[in-house]
Amino acid sequence: MKILVIDDEPLIHISIEKLIQACSKEDEVLHAYNGHEMLKMLEEHEIAMAYVDIKMPGPSGLEAIKLGKEISPDTRYYIMTGFNEFEYAKQAVKLKVEDYLMKPLDKKTIQETITAVRLQQYLAGERRKNLFRTWLESALNGRNIGLGEYKGYFCGLLMITVDGENLVSDPIPALFQGYEDHVVSVFSDNSLKLLCFSEKGEGIQEIYRTLSARTFAEGMTCFGTSVTRDMENLREDLGNLEELSCLRVIKGTGRFYYLSPLLDEEEEKVEFGRRCLKWQEAWKSGDYNSFSSLSSWIGKKMEEKEWIGRSRKNIASFFSLVLKTPVSENMDPKELKNFLEQKSRSLLSSPSEDSRINSMIRFIEEHYREDISAADLSERFGLSASYISSLLKTALGVRYSDYVAGLRLNHAKELLATTHMTVKDITVECGWYSQSYFTKLFIEREGCTPVEYRKSFGK
Repeated sequence: MKILVIDDEPLIHISIEKLIQACSKEDEVLHAYNGHEMLKMLEEHEIAMAYVDIKMPGPSGLEAIKLGKEISPDTRYYIMTGFNEFEYAKQAVKLKVEDYLMKPLDKKTIQETITAVRLQQYLAGERRKNLFRTWLESALNGRNIGLGEYKGYFCGLLMITVDGENLVSDPIPALFQGYEDHVVSVFSDNSLKLLCFSEKGEGIQEIYRTLSARTFAEGMTCFGTSVTRDMENLREDLGNLEELSCLRVIKGTGRFYYLSPLLDEEEEKVEFGRRCLKWQEAWKSGDYNSFSSLSSWIGKKMEEKEWIGRSRKNIASFFSLVLKTPVSENMDPKELKNFLEQKSRSLLSSPSEDSRINSMIRFIEEHYREDISAADLSERFGLSASYISSLLKTALGVRYSDYVAGLRLNHAKELLATTHMTVKDITVECGWYSQSYFTKLFIEREGCTPVEYRKSFGK
């Protein structure tokens, strides 16, 4: 983090910087020698904390802090003074500075203040992320909640799809390394939805530039909305992302797409992409009737529409990803039809392991509020409980019990943020029978109690 030292005496700067470096090597120390320079530094940098001398040329330390809070309200300010005067302390309290420190500062004081700011930053960051994650979850469920004190933040939505493989519910950390404090994610409908947020729009644009310049794994595709402060427009963009992401079938996977140009695509192209995604889902779930019907429809359209011929390479690549079998872009419509009919017949045999896993995951997502154990899944799907646990761990990236707990917690957070249900009723609604266990788990996962979480939404 960046730490600003403001004092008109150069020796004080040298002393404090040495103390900071002795306590923390990774922090960056910046310097200002009067109130005017301090305000300029606050405008140009994201300052986490500032040690401010109370008596300086120009604006005093207290006057500079008052102006600085308008520029950088999240900065933590510490007053430094050699004068133990009550009036100064009283003014400092009114300005809500973090502490009133007597010179000369020592290593213990520096260490305590840095540790305090780090803890405050962590707690504030977790609360902010929880609020934005709840907004995203609510938007996906057709509900609307406010962002409170973060209403003026710049936001952008991303959607990541993976064709040919199961996309697990964990975030994709390699893509967002360094941006973890400004991104939250929700796994929904076989894709990862991400909400990027920042006080400054440039921060999100930097994320977009990084993503648009990188090479994605085979079958992975990313879509991004415009950056905006208008959350109603963002909710509309979320629907457009879900609707138009199907165009990757025609335009090609493994790339980054901005939403805006996709809005102008013809409806028949969107419909073709939409049917191809349904075709993919039918194949994964082992639904012979739907897969056969959609295969016939796709074959017919590829024979009729000239524009499909121009996209044949991308479409063949999509088919290859889904079927895990090379599909030649040079197949004529008749050959493709025969090929898909052959694949349809293969679904009449015993269901594949992937289709069983997908069926189990859909069943869990529909019934997670019920008391369903691995033994119950074993009886329903005809596999041993231990084998089911192993399959789900591989597909989801987490243990079965942790996955169910995550689904229940997400539902509980939404109810806490959007309803006035009691914690006891929410406990039962989400599938737990012990309020104390629910509260303990909530604290472990979210860092606060359910009641404290609800209060953050003004309820």
